[in-house]
This record gives sequence, C-alpha cells and structure tokens, in this order.
Amino acid sequence: MGFWSRYTARRFRSPDVARDPVAFERALLAHIESLGPKPVLLPMEEATIRWLTDRAEVVAEHAHFLIPGRKSLMVALDKGKTFEAAAQGGIPAPYTELPEDPAALARAVAKQSAGAFVVKPRAGSGSAGVVYGEHRNEDAWRAHWERYGPLIVQQRVPPEGRAVGVACLFDGSGDLKARFSHQRLKQYPVGGGPSTDREAVHEPQLEAWSEALLRSLDWRGVAMVEWKQDPATGGFRLLEINPRFWGSLELAVRAGVDFPSLYARAALGEKIPESFEYQDGVRCRWMMPGDILRYLSDKDRESPRRFLRGSIRLAEEWDPSDKRGALATIVCTGALALNPRYWRYVRR
Repeated sequence: MGFWSRYTARRFRSPDVARDPVAFERALLAHIESLGPKPVLLPMEEATIRWLTDRAEVVAEHAHFLIPGRKSLMVALDKGKTFEAAAQGGIPAPYTELPEDPAALARAVAKQSAGAFVVKPRAGSGSAGVVYGEHRNEDAWRAHWERYGPLIVQQRVPPEGRAVGVACLFDGSGDLKARFSHQRLKQYPVGGGPSTDREAVHEPQLEAWSEALLRSLDWRGVAMVEWKQDPATGGFRLLEINPRFWGSLELAVRAGVDFPSLYARAALGEKIPESFEYQDGVRCRWMMPGDILRYLSDKDRESPRRFLRGSIRLAEEWDPSDKRGALATIVCTGALALNPRYWRYVRR
C-alpha cells in the first residue's frame, strides 16, 4: 500500500527475508548502494529484525539503524525468557509454566480450570497459536506444539480487563528518548488479537515498569511492552514485549510522538530531545479490514450508526494530504480479499 503514497519517492521490491535471507540480503545491499549516502533502515517485521540482528556488522557498513543486541532480542522474542526477566526485576506478571515437551504441556493444562488459563507459543506475536482456556488431549497438544513450536501455560487475565501498550524509543547510548501509552478499545479477532480501535492515555506506573524492564535488557531502538489489567483486583500484569514498530503506530504520531522521525534521527546519531508529552484521548481506528471484520464477527457489536461514526476521520488509513495512499489501502485490501490465502483470517 505504501508504494502508492504521495510521500514515496522510490519503490523497491525484495525477496522475502523469511524464505530466502541470502537473496534478500543481496538485493537489499545492492539497492542501498544505488542510493548514494548511507540511508536509515526501519525494520518493521519480526523476520526483518531477526535478520538484521544476525547481519548487523555487515549492514552497518551500508546503512544506519537502531536495534537491540542479539541477547536482548532473544529475551523479548521468547515469552518464557521475558517472564523470567520480569520476575528478576519484580515486575508483575501472570503465573507461568514452561513445559519442556508436549507431554509436560498436557499435564500442566490438566491442572488448570477451564477458562482460567491460556496456552501461547513461546515465540511469535499476535493471536496465532493462542488457545484460551480449552482442555485437549496429549495428541492434540502435540500437534499444536509441532505446528507452533514450544508453548507456555499461563494464568489468564480476564478478557474484560483493560489492555495497555507502552511504546518506547531508546537511542544508541541506551537513553530513553520517546514514550507513548495507549489502551485498546476494540480488537480482532474479538477473543484476542491486534487492536482495531485505540486511545492515547497516560499510565505512569506501567511506563515506569516498561522502562525498567527494557533497561534491564540494555535495549536499543523501539519496543512496545503490553499489559493487561485484572478487573477483580485493578492490578496490571505483563503480557509480552513487542520488539519492533507496532500496529498502532499511527495513533502515537497523531497524538504527538512521531516515532519514525525520532528513530531516524537517533539512528543517525543526532542528539534528540525527550518526547514524552502527548495529547490524551486521541483515537485511531484500523478500519481496513480490521474494524470491519471485528464488527461483523462481534456478537455484542454496537449499532451501525455508532460504528460508522468517525469511520473516516478516525481511520488510520485516511490522510487528507495523501488521498492516493488512502485509495490504495482500499484497492489493495480488496485485492487481498480475492486471495484464498487470507480467508483464514476471516474464518478465525
């Protein structure tokens, strides 16, 4: 979609880094060389972050970027290690078990009350592979393990609790330069997935815990620390560290914290001012197709009139100064809808 934005000066399509990292590296470095002065790279996906961490010394000769060290990244990408780091820092997190194999997983789940636990892949983000409060036999868990990799069993924070994300940017010296918090109002899939409607908030305690956790990992670059509130106690619990730019990035920009520009300046080694101030209450919706699918699948959905209120003004895809990019969002989403590969998201 970004190919068609009025702000895009040059377009380049590379091989898929997850499928062929060697071809990706060769194509990317050749393209970078054609640009002249060293550009700034903004790695946006987990696979790109992993590759860049592995090839940091080589790529640093050709481009500027800001990423955590390999050890720090591995802790963030492995939920088991994330919760171990949280425990060492006294940061609240749900009770978690780390089974060694599918048989141990089945035994751990059998001890849990239905609906009171969640099974998650140790690696990965989003809702893929997540099972909420469902008992299965050992063979079913073994198949799930083989598909999604090692799994953890965790106490489930009630779904009606508030979900808050704290985004941070650390410069090359490890100093915190930008911070932003938001709460999710809607999500898709409804039972647990990326946010489709969000609102800017300030949460001083969560911000302090997030900063402490990332500092303990000697973090560099961007990350979002995700939290969930237990409505029974009012206390928050750590969910995960998202070690890359996040899906609700547009909300931070609209509220007053321009993370991409700050990241670029920090990657270039500039001394940038702290950016901690932003406007509370700013909302932003992922409409295409996130909030549309959420609305169609939500049994407790609001009225059509309420759903449509602000659907254009609040849509992250809409920018009155970039109508071509907004139109591309609609066209490209429609094209994806014709590809059976993406139908599973609708079925889910």
